[in-house]
Amino acid sequence: MAFSLILGACGGSSPSGESGDGGSDVLLPPARIVLAGTIGVEANTRVDADTADGLVLGELPLTEPQLLPASFILAGYVSFRDESRGTNSPFDDFPKDPEDQFRVPFEPGERLSLRTFSEMAGGPLVTLALRRLDGTELESQTTDPINKMFSASVSLPATEEAGDYLVVVSADDFDPPPVRYVLSKTAGAQSLALNLDWPGHAFVPGRAVVAMADYAGTPMSASNQVAGNVIRALDHQHWLVTMPASRMSRQSANEQNTLDWIDTLRQQPGVVSATPDYIVSAQSPMNEPLYPKQWHYDLINLPAAWQLVPGGGAGVKVAVLDTGLFRDGRGWHPDIAANVVIQIPAGADFVSAEFDNDVPPGRDGDPRDPGNAAGNNVFHGTHVAGTVVANATNQLGGTGVAFGAELLPVRVLGEGGIGSSTDLINAIRWVGAGTPVKADIINLSLGGLPEIPALQNAIDEVVANGVIVVAAAGNQASSSPAYPAAAEGVFSVSAVDAGGSLAGYSNFGPWIDLAAPGGDVRRDANLDGLADLVISSSASLGPDGFEPDYTGLQGTSMAAPHVAGVFALMKSLKPDLNTGTLVSWLAGGQLTTPVPGGRSGALGYGTIDSAKAVLAAIDNPSITILSASPAAISLSSETRLSQTVELLVLGDQTNNLVINPAIASPAWLDVTLSAVRPFSITVTLNEQALEEDVPVRTSLEVNYTTDSTRVLHIPVVAELVTDENARNAGRHFVLLVYTEPNEQGQLEAAAQVSMTAVNGTYQFGFRLNDGTQGASFADVPPGDYYLVAGSDLDNDGIICQSGEACAEYPVTGMREVITVDENTDLKDIRMATGYFRPTISTATPDVLPRPGFTGYKLKMPHSHGVAAPKKIGVER
Repeated sequence: MAFSLILGACGGSSPSGESGDGGSDVLLPPARIVLAGTIGVEANTRVDADTADGLVLGELPLTEPQLLPASFILAGYVSFRDESRGTNSPFDDFPKDPEDQFRVPFEPGERLSLRTFSEMAGGPLVTLALRRLDGTELESQTTDPINKMFSASVSLPATEEAGDYLVVVSADDFDPPPVRYVLSKTAGAQSLALNLDWPGHAFVPGRAVVAMADYAGTPMSASNQVAGNVIRALDHQHWLVTMPASRMSRQSANEQNTLDWIDTLRQQPGVVSATPDYIVSAQSPMNEPLYPKQWHYDLINLPAAWQLVPGGGAGVKVAVLDTGLFRDGRGWHPDIAANVVIQIPAGADFVSAEFDNDVPPGRDGDPRDPGNAAGNNVFHGTHVAGTVVANATNQLGGTGVAFGAELLPVRVLGEGGIGSSTDLINAIRWVGAGTPVKADIINLSLGGLPEIPALQNAIDEVVANGVIVVAAAGNQASSSPAYPAAAEGVFSVSAVDAGGSLAGYSNFGPWIDLAAPGGDVRRDANLDGLADLVISSSASLGPDGFEPDYTGLQGTSMAAPHVAGVFALMKSLKPDLNTGTLVSWLAGGQLTTPVPGGRSGALGYGTIDSAKAVLAAIDNPSITILSASPAAISLSSETRLSQTVELLVLGDQTNNLVINPAIASPAWLDVTLSAVRPFSITVTLNEQALEEDVPVRTSLEVNYTTDSTRVLHIPVVAELVTDENARNAGRHFVLLVYTEPNEQGQLEAAAQVSMTAVNGTYQFGFRLNDGTQGASFADVPPGDYYLVAGSDLDNDGIICQSGEACAEYPVTGMREVITVDENTDLKDIRMATGYFRPTISTATPDVLPRPGFTGYKLKMPHSHGVAAPKKIGVER
């Protein structure tokens, strides 16, 4: 039997948002509320303080530059003149706002980017300028809509000093309507390639790829008029289907009709998934500088481990069973090439022809990743492999955990990151048997399977043969066991963010063994100005085709290779290391930062601690090092002013150890050293930190002498003003919209409320219509709706346009119908809003393209809890 394998990897997430007391529970007796919840705001999100929406509500144009942090993503609005759209609607005027000014901290070389959006083709010219505070212009760039250039960027010259600078966004005296824009800056890095548009991958109208459950028998024969006509079977489970003639006669096979039909397919009994038949396209991932941004290595105490294993895992073979490895005409990815086994054995590509997308399709000896026809070219296997073995000495970027180990790339996933269980089982047996090459460690950053006896048998065989198997727990935010991670003999790895907390998307439960960094795009837990993504090797589309690159991704797929890499370091020191020994050490607390109670459903036995794990594998260590536990210090002016870390003495205990009591630290930290065993350091935010605007990141340097002079670096994050409280995506309308479009093709609101953010969170509530009216909530008649929310920065009566914030229930891009009736009781809804839009990926298979999507139409604000806007400050 073959089952589809869906990567539990790249972009998987779950509904998120900050918890809080629903404000609606205060407004009305709880029994009257049918829908209530909170909407959190994505990390570093800000909004222009004088948008069209803000002006109409009474906000006057700013007279001073708006202050922004060092890292942010901000949505705004500019218009050279004020005019009326002529609709005689409250959502009619767009006020004059020709220029926005911001005061922004810059370091030399930092870049700031602008992206513009307009409701008409072309749009106005918009200039982005960077100036000194005295007005001297340093750099500027203007968009060119006629030539389809809607972006601009500026950077601070290396000759300038660090400090505050003026950023100006201005609309030229052209004739078109106002323009929305998104301004973004990341401290210490180049600008990111942000996905700000709704997904629009091209597909073949009237066709779909349908996966049927194995128990469904012959697919769609009983409901052919609803489901469609089978063109051909791709395998026993996947089918290429066309729309039935009945639908074709009512409406031509256009894009929207195809998507509506696919929604219908997904409701059919036995249908596992239904997706469009995508046309080949490509999407460039976001690029990042590498090692300085690889926060995930400090979190697992890896620098200390490398001192104990200078060879970086040399002599150990790690098999990565995934989508393959990127290769171009010059060879394998340059950050990985030196670590690939010298001779790739024949048969390293296990993908069956039905799932394959290389040429020729089917099993062969070339495990290169050709990219995906659907355009989601994240080169997943290359990213995973880079985390395990990327070279540490070629000065091309970052490094892998076991930078000296050998990589055996094995391809088991084809088009769209899909493969069959039989391919996976065959590959596991192949790399574990030793013919022709035996792997010491297998990394499985994939999932989506039920419990399969044949898979368990294959794992039992390789484990008995001394192979260690590591797998990603999955990204469904579920406690249900996911395979192969939950199989016996497999180390199941959940994902944490940069603060060491379980990532919002990560699976959890008693079957989790341990945790590792997987990232979380909605978090900036270490306050480095970047979303908590795991950065590793990848590829992107260049002028001559795909070329080597680096990418930030999130997922338990990113967590698993951290563990596989640490096990490789251990295996290089203890060649007889096996699964049984690791299980014993894991339960004994020798491999991880412990959790309360010894084990938890979120983190298993804890987050992997590389230094402790490596030390466990050394029989007679000859060197002595200090290691901090936990490996990083996190302070907050609101929740934790002080923290004590234990200094562990690792290695040869006979060496004399002397710690220099003079620990280098900034003036806003008080540092106390306990100079006798057990050694510890207590770090406290002092009065200067609480009174001044101090840096938020630093590193303690502990100098000590054992067998030689050494330095221990302990990262410190001091959170003085929480980003969560400062986040703001603008006034939000929360709507229950009809699921069928109006005559203009728009989805209209049946009920709505509006609110502003309080401490980075929006609260909303709806009640079932009983004939009365409310002021701060909305009555909603019974029916089926989508629950959505967003901002209307240009006051056109439509939310969720590109360049405006948007949230959809339960996850943006994967909205679901909510039925409202007397039995509805949803009072703890959590959503997340921001300017990013979902991408179509194997980790989010329910995301569909939205050709022609223009947002959600607001309800006229004469009732349902929205006060009629008043026009002020606008001169004709």
